[in-house]
This record gives sequence, structure tokens and C-alpha cells, in this order.
Amino acid sequence: MGFRITNSILYRMTLGNVNRQRERLAVRQEQAASGLRVNRPSDDPAAVRTASVLRAALSANGQYERNVTQSRTRATRIESAIANTSDLLVRVRELALQGANPLGNAEAQNLAGAVEQIHGSILSEANTTVNGSYVFGGYASDTPAFSVAGPFVDGTTPAPATSFDGDSNEILAQIDEGVTATVTLNGQRVFMGDGDGDGNPDAGREDVFDVVADVRDALLLPTQAERTNALQASLARLDTAIEQLSVERGRVGSMENELIRQEDILSERAFQLTENLSDVQDADAAEVFSDLVNQEAALQASLQATARVIQPSLMNFLG
Repeated sequence: MGFRITNSILYRMTLGNVNRQRERLAVRQEQAASGLRVNRPSDDPAAVRTASVLRAALSANGQYERNVTQSRTRATRIESAIANTSDLLVRVRELALQGANPLGNAEAQNLAGAVEQIHGSILSEANTTVNGSYVFGGYASDTPAFSVAGPFVDGTTPAPATSFDGDSNEILAQIDEGVTATVTLNGQRVFMGDGDGDGNPDAGREDVFDVVADVRDALLLPTQAERTNALQASLARLDTAIEQLSVERGRVGSMENELIRQEDILSERAFQLTENLSDVQDADAAEVFSDLVNQEAALQASLQATARVIQPSLMNFLG
């Protein structure tokens, strides 16, 4: 026995087809508006999970990139402070050479005053900060790393002592999963030549502050002969201190090179992760808009077909 298609069945079939066309069109319209192939978990559960993992990886990578940027800023300030201190020591050496030649006491005292000012400038470099953190103080970064026991007194020796008020702990930055980088130098070693923390310069190293203070004191000695002998002795110590700072600048250079390499690694990874995420979740714009046109045409065709089915049936009913 044949199957009879009633008007009711025909209505449901045509209307169901229209609704399906509308749903497909709505999906493409949403993809066109958002630029995403996956807009909700139900669109593609596997893709949603993969996209979530990729976004988490991008977020972590972004934090590592920020850590590297901050660390490079810190390393740059450290290198600048050491370079400036080295230049200041070169200037002290020039003043020491002037003072070793015959001068009147007044001229020698003027040179001593200039050295005092340089001592203060070196103290400022040793107390360099980045975002309020004293970079040479180790963990004790909230307060100045170095301090002077008291003011210089004109025409009086000896100069006040300088002390290190920080600690030798290294500041580490996480620059990748399971990877850290040292982003500080031991201020006591850099400026006082004391790498083991016993309060005295290590062999072949100098306390920069003491050397500068000794030059200042030598310039205040009462006779030219005394000044010359003391200043000539200070020249070798100044050379040692300048070389010491050169070595420390080399340490910072190695630090910066490591950070630059890591910056390149993270940048490339961010690019790859972004590409992968795009492959997973982004819609193909050309495909979406082409299909959007097709879906709109299909919907119009379905609506027209439905109208042709419904109108005669309605007229028959009215007739």
C-alpha cells in the first residue's frame, strides 16, 4: 500500500528544511562576525580543548617575555652604573697624576674637593635603582646598598668610610619553564672587591671607595713630597680597580647575551603558538564568505519553495 503525503507532512518537511538552512546561515554569519571557526564548545569540542592549551601556553610565554624585558632593563642599568664608575675612576686617575706634579697646597685642596665629588658620584652609581629596587643590594633591595659613615670634612683626613649594607644573594628571574637567569651582581664584589664577604678585598682586587678616598686624603697631605709618594702608590690601585670593573662589565655582558638569546626563543615560540591557535580556531575568511553567500541563496530558494507549496494548499483549503 502506498504512502500518502498529507499537507501536514509537506508543511513540516518544507519548514524543517527552511529552519536547517537558517541554522547553517546563522553559523556562517557568526563565523563571519567573529572571525572564528569555533565560537562555543559544541562547535568542535576537540578544537576547543586544543585552543585552551595553546592559549595557556601563550599566556605563560608572554609572562616569560615580560620577565626577560624587565631583566634586560635591569642588566642595562647595572652595566651603565659600572661603566660610569669606570669613567669616574679614570677621572680620579687624571686628578691623581696632576696632584703628583708640583702644586701649591690650595691647588691640591681643590683637586681633593673634586675627588670628593667623584666619590659621591660613585656612591650614587653603586646605589642605582630600577623601579625603586637597589640593583646591587641582593635581597636587601629596599634600602641603599652602600652608605658613608659621615660627611667629608674640608682639609681633614682621613675620609669617612663607606660600608656595604646589602647582601650577596643573587636575584633570579624565570625566563622559561624550569629556566632561571641571574639578573644582578654582588655589589660588595663589584665595588669593594670582596667576593667572599669577609670584609676585605680579595687578592688582586680593590675597594673602589677606599682607593678614591685615599687619593683624596693624599691630596690633603701637607708637603708635595708626601703627596707625590702617596698618589703614585694610588695609581696602581686605581688601575686594578678599573680592571676589576672591566671584568664585572664582562659578567653583565654575558648576562645580557643570555637574555637576548632567550628573547629570540620566546618571540619565535609566540609566533608559532599564535599560528597554531589560528589554525585551530580561526575561520577561513574566503571560505566563510563564499559559503555565506551560498547559504543565503539556499535559504531564499527554500523560502520560495515553501511559499509555492503553502499557497496552493491554502487556496484549496479556502476554496
